[in-house]
Amino acid sequence: MNRSLRLCASLILALPLAGCHKRVVVAAAPPLPPPTPVVSVPPPTHPTEPLPEIPVIASPAVPIPTEPPVRPPVRRRPSTANQPVETASAAPSGIADLGQLTTGGESNNEQLRHQTEDLLRTQNRRLVSLSSAAIAMHAQQVEQARLYLKQAADAWKKQDMEGARTLGTKAKVILDEIQG
Repeated sequence: MNRSLRLCASLILALPLAGCHKRVVVAAAPPLPPPTPVVSVPPPTHPTEPLPEIPVIASPAVPIPTEPPVRPPVRRRPSTANQPVETASAAPSGIADLGQLTTGGESNNEQLRHQTEDLLRTQNRRLVSLSSAAIAMHAQQVEQARLYLKQAADAWKKQDMEGARTLGTKAKVILDEIQG
């Protein structure tokens, strides 16, 4: 038994020492191509013509404004702090109390007319006060604002307050973009 135990132990110890008998094959690199001779090109025997000059196109000089454009003072709206605040209360029957309904009345129309008139007057002043550099840079937008203000004036003459106000607001948005 002692002998068989030694034999098993020696085989177990010899097994890891046996190693792997697989060979690793490394592919040989392909041979290098023969060197190519250097070819030199002789200079031309006839004179070459110089390249034609490219004409320089002069663009009209746009004057650069040295001082920032003067913006008209901002008109402050009257504060709404003194006006009473309305609170909603639920009616016991489940129907909301809407208060007194009006058809628009003279006071609302007069206020809308006054606001629209101020809007159109202000936007016309802003359009006239644009610098020539700003007009040159934003020619298409300036023309669109002029068109909106002209259409707003036509709507004003026809007593279309909503149309005049909408067109005046469009012109205001464009002028805001131009003046940044």
